[in-house]
Amino acid sequence: LDMVEKEYPNRFGSLENFHWAVDRDGALEALEYFVGELLPRFGDFQDAMVSGEATLYHSLLSPYINAGLLGAVEVCARVEQAYTDGDAPINAVEGYIRQIIGWREYVRGIYWMQMPGYEDENFFGATRDLPKFYWDADTKMACVREAVEQTRDNAYAHHIQRLMVTGNFALLAGIDPKQVHEWYLAVYADAYEWVELPNTLGMSQFGDGGLLASKPYASSGNYINKMSNYCSSCHYKVKEKTGEEACPFNALYWHFMESNRDVLENNPRIGFAYRTLDKMGEEKVVELRASADAFLDGLESADAGEYL
Repeated sequence: LDMVEKEYPNRFGSLENFHWAVDRDGALEALEYFVGELLPRFGDFQDAMVSGEATLYHSLLSPYINAGLLGAVEVCARVEQAYTDGDAPINAVEGYIRQIIGWREYVRGIYWMQMPGYEDENFFGATRDLPKFYWDADTKMACVREAVEQTRDNAYAHHIQRLMVTGNFALLAGIDPKQVHEWYLAVYADAYEWVELPNTLGMSQFGDGGLLASKPYASSGNYINKMSNYCSSCHYKVKEKTGEEACPFNALYWHFMESNRDVLENNPRIGFAYRTLDKMGEEKVVELRASADAFLDGLESADAGEYL
């Protein structure tokens, strides 16, 4: 910590909130704390986002599993035992174990089957540079600001924040997926390339065109409003679709859908969006497009070297 303070004075990240275990004993303590104190409510709130609450009922075990301080099977067995003992409900236990032996191992397989070369996939041909607010959190979008500040302070954000806030914005805004990947790899304590790259470039940015996930995880502000309390304190109004006060996610969502209609319209999981789009009428579509373009024109990019 002293070395980082000295050598990287302008770094992205905070040393003041360092709370991670650094050895096997500490990782085991973290596992027992999660199982005993947090697991029972994990299933109910695993997708929730609450302002000022960085971790909620999440385990924060992924850095230890990915670094080898805990074994994946070991963690799953301990969580299963909590269910057997009657200490945690099935929705918490199933939801947690599935993320490890289902999704985590699936992602591992994708990485080793597709590398090298996977990091250069760019299905939508997105070329916009990563916005400056991914580094300094200087944005009026409350959800993005909260996620970036939390990432800066704790080297952590949970899966919905990564997928449906920072990832969703990058997808809708047409950010170069390789730049998005490099940001995620740089800022999270659990980000080892084999697990981070497929989750970011494949699932979040749909850069592989559907190899890993069957649809792009794109949404308007309505999803964020349902899953969080961010919108209640935001500068923008989530119910408004266009204009300077409208939530940028709204116009960006329809801009993204319209721009990629030729490759997405036949996807059975998102075809409903185009039926909605077609009912809007040309005047509304033009208004949405203009609102999205105005917002995108105002984005400022930053050199990552300033913060690394």
